Amino acid sequence: METQTRYRDVKTAVATVFQRTSSEQAIFRKEGEYWAIGYGQKSFRLRNTKGLGYLAHLLRHPAAEFHVLDLAGGVAGQREDDETNQSMQGLPRGEQNLEKAGIHIRSLGDAGEMLDEQAKVAYRRRLSELREELDEAKDAGNVARAEKAEQEIDALTSELSRAVGLGGRNRRASSASERARQSISKTIKSVVERIAQSDARLGDIFARCIKTGNFCSYQPDPALPIAWELDASEPAEHPTSSSEPTSAHADNPQGSPAVLEVSPFSFAERTAFVGRESERSTIRAAIDRALSGNGSVVMVGGGPGVGKTRLAIEMAESASRVGFRFLVGHCYEGDEPVPFLPFAEILESGLAQAASRDDFRRRMWANAPELAQIAPSLRRVFPDIPQPLELPPAQKRRYLFQSVSEGLANASRTRPYVLILEDLHWADELTLSLLIHLANRVAHLPVVIIGTYRSGYSENNPALVRTLEELIRMGIRPLKLGGLSKDATAQMLLELSQRQDVPDSLVSLIFEESQGYPFFVEEVYRHLIEEGKVFDAAGQFRADVEIDEIDVPENVRLIIGRRLEWLDENEKRALTAAAVIGRNFSFKLLNAICEIDVDGLFTIVEKAQRMGIIVASTKGLARPFIFTHELVRQTLLAGISAPRRQHLHAGVADAIARLYPDAVNERAGDIAHHLIKAGSFVDGDRSIV
Repeated sequence: METQTRYRDVKTAVATVFQRTSSEQAIFRKEGEYWAIGYGQKSFRLRNTKGLGYLAHLLRHPAAEFHVLDLAGGVAGQREDDETNQSMQGLPRGEQNLEKAGIHIRSLGDAGEMLDEQAKVAYRRRLSELREELDEAKDAGNVARAEKAEQEIDALTSELSRAVGLGGRNRRASSASERARQSISKTIKSVVERIAQSDARLGDIFARCIKTGNFCSYQPDPALPIAWELDASEPAEHPTSSSEPTSAHADNPQGSPAVLEVSPFSFAERTAFVGRESERSTIRAAIDRALSGNGSVVMVGGGPGVGKTRLAIEMAESASRVGFRFLVGHCYEGDEPVPFLPFAEILESGLAQAASRDDFRRRMWANAPELAQIAPSLRRVFPDIPQPLELPPAQKRRYLFQSVSEGLANASRTRPYVLILEDLHWADELTLSLLIHLANRVAHLPVVIIGTYRSGYSENNPALVRTLEELIRMGIRPLKLGGLSKDATAQMLLELSQRQDVPDSLVSLIFEESQGYPFFVEEVYRHLIEEGKVFDAAGQFRADVEIDEIDVPENVRLIIGRRLEWLDENEKRALTAAAVIGRNFSFKLLNAICEIDVDGLFTIVEKAQRMGIIVASTKGLARPFIFTHELVRQTLLAGISAPRRQHLHAGVADAIARLYPDAVNERAGDIAHHLIKAGSFVDGDRSIV
């Protein structure tokens, strides 16, 4: 699960290069143990080194950024030779090679002691031998031998000083990501200097256009378009227009690099991410702990449109900037959920993003038979995957779960991971059981697992209820998202309008309509723009913006409508009657206009509370219930015809007068409101639900 590319503004960085019809030809091609390099009228050959492989990979994918751990992990192909010495090598692959190289990675934030005890003993023994040689050389008058011994003594003493601090305490090595950055930056700089010795002009181009750091890339010079020939058979592929970023083909042969063509999340235009300071702080702390090898699970719950996925996106992308790889798996609504589906998507994404198929095979092969049970598509790529062990059902499930956790441990040895499990309210029981298994084992891995789910769906998925209860017993308490504050909503509207003068009246209107749910804020604003209700003819904000009671944006209606599908017809009719009463309503008044027995109505109200459609009100006993969102109420109203809506309003006016005969004057405003809405149905039959 290795390769992740990030594209900066390709439109501005590369457009000029590829809009030109003419470009200079250049060669950067491997031929056996040498690389043929040519630019303009000059060409030369250099012996194969790892740095040249890195350069070729970056040239093959202009404007694409690769994390240094991807390059160190083999994204540019395995090379046996090194630049000049061991200090310039990338990170060794595999646990045994890491140990042989003296790199003991305890966690991604702490790569262990700079020298282990065995190495320090060997250094000190050699120092003792060298001092004896130095004394002998001085006694014999052998100046050359004495100088050589002194140089080696100085070098070993320097290494020991670097590894041992004051008081003899062992110093810790830098993180795997930082060591990879230092190694690869040094390697690329060295090979660019070698190229400059053969062709100063080409060396200057590489010095300007090859960017190193935590992410490495080749950023073409718009003023100097170059067509690179990287293979013996065909030139490197370049974008054909400014809107087409460089990517690798999906049918890469085995062993060749596979470049991520799309982000795990959509590249669709996003609104500004505002608020959520507390939740961001909590998840950021989990990411920081994972960097030290202490992973965790974070559960994020909330209603549709509250921003669960957006929060996960922002935190995963933030983690990727400090070296994390993130992968996403989804659950989908259906009569029969597919077992392990989000984990299957994560495995498939990991393969698609891998540095090479060989790299994926090396990391996952020990557990491949079991992983292929979760993601059978792996067998299409690796037909030689053995069949899984024949075990009794109970042992088979345990062995399968153990294989997944081992595979995750293998993948995270040289790079931390964020795994996002989306829409767990639709997850099957096996998926949730595997999540619990990983939650019990992730504490010792550099891994953060973020699970999102919709609140109010518990009665439709008892397995999710049990999972949340088990996670709470483990000390994992869900983050429950509510709407944004009015100030955060105002900030969203500033970004959406690209204006600094958004009137408070518009902010208040949209905030009341959306209750600060980001999706609803955006949709209501865009809907008002499309209806021409926000700006006047001079382009200034209107002061009299109003929203009709049934004027619900189509996208919002679809989202809320899907949620209301969990209600049967009787339940919908009762809640529609409540919606006619108003945002706040009392059980007594609802019972008066509904032809439903009291027990049945109690059951409906309790179900609506569990689903989060209505909640307890702050209006007191007179109106103890309130719709969670005004948009939910409006969607219910929009689902019935105008005559039925009028008839219901007439019934509400009549019921208020009958139920509160001693408070008619106090309730006159409510009665008048419903009579006006009733129109021609004022004198009709008023109990129709």
